Amino acid sequence: MLGAGTTLNDRYVLGDRLGGGGMGEVWRADDTVLGRTVAVKVLMPALSEDPTFIQRFQNEARAMATLRHPGVVDVYDYGVCEVEGRRVSFLVMAYVEGESLDRVLRRGPLGVETTMRLVAEVAEALAAAHAQGIVHRDVKPANLMVRAGGGVVLTDFGIAHSASAGQLTATGTMLCSAGYCAPEMATASDVTPAVDVYALGVVAYECLSGELPFQGDTPVQIIFKHLNSPAPRLPDSVPPGPRQVVTRALEKSPDARWQSAPQMAEAARKALSAPRELPAPRRRNKTLRAGLTMLIAVIVTAVVAGTVWWRPAEPTSGGANVSPPTFLGTPVDIVPPTPTATPRRPTAQPVRRSPTPKPSATSTPAPSVSHPTTTPTTPTRTPSSPPTTPPEPTPTEEPTTPPGPEEPTSEPTVSKPTGEIQCIRAPCP
Repeated sequence: MLGAGTTLNDRYVLGDRLGGGGMGEVWRADDTVLGRTVAVKVLMPALSEDPTFIQRFQNEARAMATLRHPGVVDVYDYGVCEVEGRRVSFLVMAYVEGESLDRVLRRGPLGVETTMRLVAEVAEALAAAHAQGIVHRDVKPANLMVRAGGGVVLTDFGIAHSASAGQLTATGTMLCSAGYCAPEMATASDVTPAVDVYALGVVAYECLSGELPFQGDTPVQIIFKHLNSPAPRLPDSVPPGPRQVVTRALEKSPDARWQSAPQMAEAARKALSAPRELPAPRRRNKTLRAGLTMLIAVIVTAVVAGTVWWRPAEPTSGGANVSPPTFLGTPVDIVPPTPTATPRRPTAQPVRRSPTPKPSATSTPAPSVSHPTTTPTTPTRTPSSPPTTPPEPTPTEEPTTPPGPEEPTSEPTVSKPTGEIQCIRAPCP
């Protein structure tokens, strides 16, 4: 249907066929409007007739047009036209002078330095696409153009990304290259940038060894090996640094691979400058940072808890009285509070009294103070009103204050001791 001389949208005249695959063909074409040479990717007719795929392909073409990176091919145009009664969808890209990597590998494997330089450049190009939310999904030597003056350019963005992993066309062709297909693409898992890291690892393995790590008679056999078989060992001539770059990229689990394309690019450049040294894995650095963060959190928590624990307790109220220290129920070195009414000071001989004396019905014992050692007297009481005094603290023994005479306030009447002190003048304490 398509051939040299075919014109698309009255503008792009197809010239030489550059390559093709299960999803379409790539042609060198002349842009008759701008007068430049371009590369045109024409989709398969079955995909061009699928409205869902066409819409997704158009969205990816628009996204690719916003990318500007030396390692990413520029996208110029997208179009749909009728050719001999059939709908044709195509993507116009910049034409890269050089040859594809798969043609280079037909002449033999590449050296370690060349491979690591190529891996670093492709990984940086993938990083630019991943930053825009675009996953290539079809990284392989046929989509890597080696410039005549050096350098690699990644092509065919948007096509493989628009097709879901494992989806089959009407002819039974899987929309991914089996030899470079990441394990999760064959298990209906969520496709992430890790699939491009895996595919780039396969490309690096092929560049160093001259063959694919997993081979088989059918695509199903190859994908089965991607899922279950460990990657074969690289030749012994490959130094430890480049070996680790490739081995880690080929891990089955996405979490075990290089965590991003920039990280893989950095590892490849370190392996290029020091091939005998192993690149320091950042995964350990992340684990170390997480451990340090947890340790700092524990220390801060301990400091806060210690501060709260050792902080002195505040008084419950500003006017609360502090109870005096006692020894066997007797206040020590604390002068008892002075009652509101002047108590009658007895002149009786201090005697040991019971801790709980019986108060009379009309009197309350006054606080006993150690003073004179004279014979006790019982003054005549003539109360004018019943006393209401607070309860007296109960001492267990008399203080040992040296006795001394003190003049009573009124003339006492000497009588037989009664063992109690009675109030003779109101108000009574």
